[in-house]
Amino acid sequence: MWKKTTGWLFEVQKRNGILEEKDRRLYEYAYGVLLGRVAIYLITVILGIATGNWLEMLVFLLPFTVLRQYAGGIHLEKAGSCMIVSSILVLLCGQYLASGSAVMWQIRIIWLAAVGVIFVMAPVDASSKKLDVKEKKVYGMRARVILVIECAIAGVFSVTGYSLIVKGLMVAHIVLASGLILGWIKIFFDKELEVTNYR
Repeated sequence: MWKKTTGWLFEVQKRNGILEEKDRRLYEYAYGVLLGRVAIYLITVILGIATGNWLEMLVFLLPFTVLRQYAGGIHLEKAGSCMIVSSILVLLCGQYLASGSAVMWQIRIIWLAAVGVIFVMAPVDASSKKLDVKEKKVYGMRARVILVIECAIAGVFSVTGYSLIVKGLMVAHIVLASGLILGWIKIFFDKELEVTNYR
């Protein structure tokens, strides 16, 4: 269905003289990314309305997606799997944030470790999209700047008493750090399999 939709979008623009055939692969990929994001946000809105936790989901999703686009992490091969896992992840994080539990010192330690992991590891490229040296440098710098800004926001809101925003940022960083570690492990084992299969 994704391929049909992205192909149709390209064909409409090609017929109208906006795009040329040589650009098909690039635009079909871009449309796929756009449709994937729209679908995830739509699912999040529906889940948020259904559970009454739309604000909590938004507080988690905004810092997570802004930082993840530069930090990278694990990527699932199929769009359907990605949407299902992402939706479950956003739902669970929204439920946790809605529980109203206090930010305990253990969570703060885990969060600080997660910030360290993101700072050191970002960006982790996907096995399907390798970053060159220049891209790694640019993405890494942007990820670190965004991370520092988000940590500063957490600090300000911690002082002013907006604990939901602080918890949302902490959970987003913990989940993202986990994704970076899993992405690195996946790339490591993909390389090991390539070496083993090459011999």
